[in-house]
Amino acid sequence: MKHSRLTRMAVAFALITMPSLAQAQLLKGKLVNIKEDIALNYAPDGNIMFSQYHDLKVADDGTFTFDMEMPQPTADVIIYVGEKGTLGAQLVKGKTVEMTVTKVDGDLQVTFKAPNTDVCRFLNQKAKSFDMANYDAMDPSQRKPNAEYRALLEKENVKVKALLPKIKDKKLRAYYSQLAEAEYKWLKVRLIADDCEHKKIDRRTNAELQELLKGLDVNDPINYQTNLSLWVLLNKAKSDMAGSNEAYCYELMEVTNQLVSNPNLRKQMVQVIGQNYYIYGDGSGNYEEFSKRFREFAGEHANIADGMYKQFMEVKKSKEKTATGTPAPDITLDLPDGKQVQLKDICKGKFTYIDVWATWCGPCKMEIPHMAKLVERFKGNDKVQFISISVDENVEAWKKMIAADKPQWAQYNIHGKTNQQFSADWGITGIPRFIMIDKNGNIFAADATRPSNEETAKTIEEQTK
Repeated sequence: MKHSRLTRMAVAFALITMPSLAQAQLLKGKLVNIKEDIALNYAPDGNIMFSQYHDLKVADDGTFTFDMEMPQPTADVIIYVGEKGTLGAQLVKGKTVEMTVTKVDGDLQVTFKAPNTDVCRFLNQKAKSFDMANYDAMDPSQRKPNAEYRALLEKENVKVKALLPKIKDKKLRAYYSQLAEAEYKWLKVRLIADDCEHKKIDRRTNAELQELLKGLDVNDPINYQTNLSLWVLLNKAKSDMAGSNEAYCYELMEVTNQLVSNPNLRKQMVQVIGQNYYIYGDGSGNYEEFSKRFREFAGEHANIADGMYKQFMEVKKSKEKTATGTPAPDITLDLPDGKQVQLKDICKGKFTYIDVWATWCGPCKMEIPHMAKLVERFKGNDKVQFISISVDENVEAWKKMIAADKPQWAQYNIHGKTNQQFSADWGITGIPRFIMIDKNGNIFAADATRPSNEETAKTIEEQTK
């Protein structure tokens, strides 16, 4: 599904799945001659970083429904069909929106029967045109020149703008005009920043990017929703991310205290700063002092700070338990046919390279071709083995993908409490994650280099001579 699209925008943010509650059906739909999974994404405050993600069940005849409690009179939603289809609609409290989705020449066409068809058509075009997946290929080998993405954005922006005049309500038309402009600008900022990263240029020195961010009100709700506010704040930090990221995080706290009055944006900055220190930092520095100051900064969101600190300490402890040379924690693995094996039994007598992944993880899937090359490179070397451990809760999706791709190395799955235990044992807070275990069943590297890193093959060669 589309977790990968959300992950690109908010790595390590939790996706919350809410149960469907029985009331008036807010959405009725039908997929015509389309056999794909479908999911719905809803952001209560408009910011996708705090989205609620719902897998929808499609009946044999292609129909699906969706209900939820509506805190507001309307809810703008994004609907994902398979890996490449992105649609949009607006749900209305107490009413039903109907949509029929048909594939025409590879493109998804939608017809609406709704009290707000004009808004639904606009949101559908906006979702399709401004989908970040259009401008950032997950596979680096498929990535287009930045200039092509920039040209595509201009073309798609024209399509979005063309539907604005058809929104009947003047206030809604004005609101969506501002929202569309902000989303367009956000994508432009992202493309400039991506180009700077590719060229190894400090984006803070790019004049076009600075002009786009100049004068933006960080507390404006639309700038918050589209993450323009976040870019403005990150852009003001003069420190670079390095080591523990301590200096960088302290500077972001100061910038936030000076400029932010929007409560939703402040909550977002608590998340972002915590991430940068506890997840992306290397764990060095005075983490006790940082945690004290960070909690004070978090204020009413101290529970978020406490949760991140707790996770950080658990990871720190797990790193101590998974030091090189210590016995690898054992776990029960599920095979595609339903049988089970123990990790310790698999690893006996061979150097083992483990890929921890999921079907919904874009960066994970980017490493699969490189994993395949590693497997082929060491084919015939009986001193090494390669295994992939999926953490998919949707086991059927995992089985479906490996049945289609037919990887030439062993595939296993862990889910539920088993996955929770595995993640705790190894200190896993994000995937993909790679692990090396020596022939004696001891840990060689609890957080190993990726298959795409040329050092990985060198390490395996040295350990399997």
